[in-house]
Amino acid sequence: MEHIGLKSLVEKCVKGEIQIGKPIMLTSRDRTETTTVSFLNHLMKYNGIKPESLFTFYFNTLNMFNKVFRKLMKESKSFDAYIQHIKKEWNVEAHILCEEVMMLGNSKQTIEELLENMNILCRQFRGLNGRVRTNNMTEVIVDDEMIEGMDEFLGKVGELSDEIDSISGILDKISGHIDKVNMVVLLDLSMKGKEMYLEYSNGEPDMRIPENINISFLNYVYIINLIKKHIVYYRRIVAKVRDISNNMGKYVEKSKESIQGKDEQFMMNKQQSDINSYLDGLESEMGNMNVEIGDEE
Repeated sequence: MEHIGLKSLVEKCVKGEIQIGKPIMLTSRDRTETTTVSFLNHLMKYNGIKPESLFTFYFNTLNMFNKVFRKLMKESKSFDAYIQHIKKEWNVEAHILCEEVMMLGNSKQTIEELLENMNILCRQFRGLNGRVRTNNMTEVIVDDEMIEGMDEFLGKVGELSDEIDSISGILDKISGHIDKVNMVVLLDLSMKGKEMYLEYSNGEPDMRIPENINISFLNYVYIINLIKKHIVYYRRIVAKVRDISNNMGKYVEKSKESIQGKDEQFMMNKQQSDINSYLDGLESEMGNMNVEIGDEE
C-alpha cells in the first residue's frame, strides 16, 4: 500500500489536512485496492515508529504544532486577534499552548530500562527461590554464597525502588505541565473555521492561516490526550513493577531469616546482639533514673 511519509504525515496533521481521530485511506500501488488504517496503526506499521518510541514522538509532534501556532500568532494579526477574542470569552489570560515540555527520554531511568531491570530481578528471584527449595535445612552451616546472593538481590530491589521513584517524579512533572493547558479554549478553537479569523482581518485575505485551522487545533487536542493516556499506561506499569518487586523483596527477606534461623552460630550471635541491646537500654534507663534522683536530692 502507498503510505504517507512520517514528515509529510506530521505536516498534514499540523495543517489540518488529516484528522488524527479519523481513519487514513491508503491505496495500493496499482490503484486497484484501498484500505483504511488508524493514525496510530499508520505510525507503527508504515512509518516504523516502535511502541516504546510513541511517547517521544507525541512530544516532538506537539513541538511542531507549537512552532506553527507561535509563528501564526506572531505574523498574522487576524489569527492572534481571534485567539485573544476566544480567550476573553472564556476569561482566560494564560498562554493556551503546552510548551513546558519535559521528555521522559531525557532521564537515564526510562520505562524500558525499568522493565528490563524488573525482568533481570525476576530471573534472579527464580534462581534464588529454586536454591532455597532444594537447600538442606538440616545443615548446621549456612550456605554463605546463598545469603550473599540474597543480600545482592535485596540491594537491587532497593535500586529498582529508586528508579521507580525517579520515573514517578518525572511523570508527575509532565502531568503538571499538561494539566496547565486550558483545554476548553482549545476545544472551542477546534470548532471555529478560518472564516471566523478573517472577520478580524479588515476584509483582507490571510493566506497564512490554514484552510482547516479548526482541524489543526482538534489534532493538537488529540496529541495532548494521547500523551495523557500514555502517562496513565506508564503509571500502571510502574505500579505493577513496584508491587511485584516489593513482594519478591519480602519473600527473600523471610527466606533469608528462615535459612539463618538454622545456623546455630548465627542465632547465638543474634541472641547475644539482642541481649546487648537490652542491657544497653537498661543502662541508659538507670542513668536517667540516677539523674532524676540526684535532681530531687
